Amino acid sequence: MDPKSYMKNWYGSNQPTIADKIRSFLKPDNEPLAKKAITAHYRIKSALSRVKAYIDRLNEKDKELFEKAVEALIKRDEVHAKMYVNEVAEIRKIAKQLLMVEYVLEQASLRLETIMILGQAFGDIAPVVSIIKDAGSLLRGIAPDIWIELTMAANDLSTVLAATGVDLGGETSISLSQEAKKIFEAARIAAEQKIKEAFPDLPTTLSLSTKESAEKELLESSLGTGIDSLDKKKKSEVKDLV
Repeated sequence: MDPKSYMKNWYGSNQPTIADKIRSFLKPDNEPLAKKAITAHYRIKSALSRVKAYIDRLNEKDKELFEKAVEALIKRDEVHAKMYVNEVAEIRKIAKQLLMVEYVLEQASLRLETIMILGQAFGDIAPVVSIIKDAGSLLRGIAPDIWIELTMAANDLSTVLAATGVDLGGETSISLSQEAKKIFEAARIAAEQKIKEAFPDLPTTLSLSTKESAEKELLESSLGTGIDSLDKKKKSEVKDLV
């Protein structure tokens, strides 16, 4: 693509010719590349905001079920305690995935923002596309609405890449895959750390030899972040049992 055509495609034309108008009418998707990049960035930020909202709701649900598990053990109701603990475990699996996606989208948003502000070569968008697609795949079964948003963002950026002549196949694909793996490994570590900070520890199982040892393990784990959500009377009951 010659420089004039590229600049026109990137910034658009303030005074489109008749031919431009006809092409635009026949192909509504023929937007300036800058607009597509900005739209993609908006979609990523929107998805990130919704992921954070999901995490907040899961956090609240976790606290609610944790308290119910403690109450069940206070009443010597191991059956319900195990049920609540299992639900908490499932919530935390989902929360970990969402925390990974949150980290990845923050990195993708920052990188795309830097590219747009500094006017870097738009071939640098390629890693962002790869990262967004991988993040979206984690959300497909958890939050399909966000997955759709990210898919649209990836499509917008893919259009930008196609217009700039970037080939995502061959060695480029391998390089992007390796870079995505590094980012996702960093995201996994960050997610595990956030899980430890945000959620109180639970026993790995309640199927112990005695009910008393199971109660003690769960209740001792609640004497930190978890027990802070209990009222004074329940705190006293918990400490008496431990």
